[in-house]
Amino acid sequence: MPSKKSSIKSTSKAAAAKIAVAGAGVRPAAGHFSKVKVEAGKGRGAVARGTGAGAAASAAASGAGGRRRFTGRILVRLKQGVSSAVVEQKAKTRSLKLVSSRDIGSEVLKGLEKVDGVVFERLGVVVVNEGAAEKVKRLLSLRDSPFVSSEPERCLYKQAGARSLKNSAAATWGIQAINVRNSAYTGKDVKMAVLDTGFDFTHPDFAGRVIHRKSFVGRQARDREGHGTFCVGIAGGGRKGKAGPRYGVASGARLYVGKILDDAGEGSDATALAGIEWALEKGCQVISMSFGAAVTPGDGYSEIFEDVARTAMVHNCLLIAATGNESDREEGIVALINHPANCPSVVAVAALTEALKVANYSCAGMRKVSGKSSGGRGSRRGGVSGEVNIAAPGDNILSACMGGGHDEESGTSMATPFVAGVVALLWEQFPKASAGEIWDKLIRGVEPIGQPKADVGAGLVYMR
Repeated sequence: MPSKKSSIKSTSKAAAAKIAVAGAGVRPAAGHFSKVKVEAGKGRGAVARGTGAGAAASAAASGAGGRRRFTGRILVRLKQGVSSAVVEQKAKTRSLKLVSSRDIGSEVLKGLEKVDGVVFERLGVVVVNEGAAEKVKRLLSLRDSPFVSSEPERCLYKQAGARSLKNSAAATWGIQAINVRNSAYTGKDVKMAVLDTGFDFTHPDFAGRVIHRKSFVGRQARDREGHGTFCVGIAGGGRKGKAGPRYGVASGARLYVGKILDDAGEGSDATALAGIEWALEKGCQVISMSFGAAVTPGDGYSEIFEDVARTAMVHNCLLIAATGNESDREEGIVALINHPANCPSVVAVAALTEALKVANYSCAGMRKVSGKSSGGRGSRRGGVSGEVNIAAPGDNILSACMGGGHDEESGTSMATPFVAGVVALLWEQFPKASAGEIWDKLIRGVEPIGQPKADVGAGLVYMR
């Protein structure tokens, strides 16, 4: 069982003077949830490919532990409201073959093997293969083009953690800390999606629950890695486990499990976009995303994912994402918030210890933007790129594991579904509220914990 020192990593404004903000790389995890396979250099939820210690020069290709940052594909941002048919027709004028995501179902990656790109019409995004990059460049230059801008597609990774736990016979410390035991709400009938490695649908704690599912990585949505089962357990587990204390937040929520990470806990922007689009089509009001891609200084946030998050809010849905685990505060290392949590319209969640202090590994926000994004649209909430919005229990958390049992883990992955679950409770309490209003209620309801805002945002998520 790893010591506190071997936790994960994080980023803090208060510690800026003594911290090598993003040049100090991702260190391998010292420990990990026993059911999860860990490869050397891949522990602690090291996120997307890149952002390593002193790895700025090679960051474009790979990051700490040799992880790739980018897939080689391109994300293209579309004009608002443009139809898939118009995009496909315009692309044909430059010999670019595109198909709608609706025409290929969940087989996004297989579809990309057969055509030049896939159009996510609802999200206003096209994922284009590397070989068609020059054609995209020409399309972007046309005056009447529906193509607005482009950026490289990132590789995404789960956010994982280490073992150890203290809780009561009735509920885990995390459930106690956020006050959900005193709430009459369960998230009843609120549609909540968890995009991850899938779920163990045979887990006895979920017997009788209807769980909608879809895989976007070429296999059934069954979890073969463990991370997804753990996160689903926190977000939507029952008021009482079959054996042991309560560990789940929104027991009455309607669960939608999207497998967007493969059995090694890896995915990409394309699979994440496919999962988000599916969740929106199903009417989900909250999407929990315990994955990410590490960033380097100067990267900024993704204009495309910011647009996606705004689109989700228009459809009355909030995206909740993990800030990342690349910090090691005890060693003076504080890393920048991961993609897509660093987008202004995504709720970014940091992790706390049982003492309600920022976890050693939790990433933090530091950089302000000028008020204009690279696309000239301006950022939404506070004008900050990579801002932590809220914090939740993340250290030594108990939840469901593959095979029907329970285990403990630490990480911002664990903190994220706590917040997603509370959002589901709020939406049950205020069913006519907009996404923006729910966001505001979430932030106004926090419990202040006296930690720097750059580390924990407004404070501890709390159900009033």
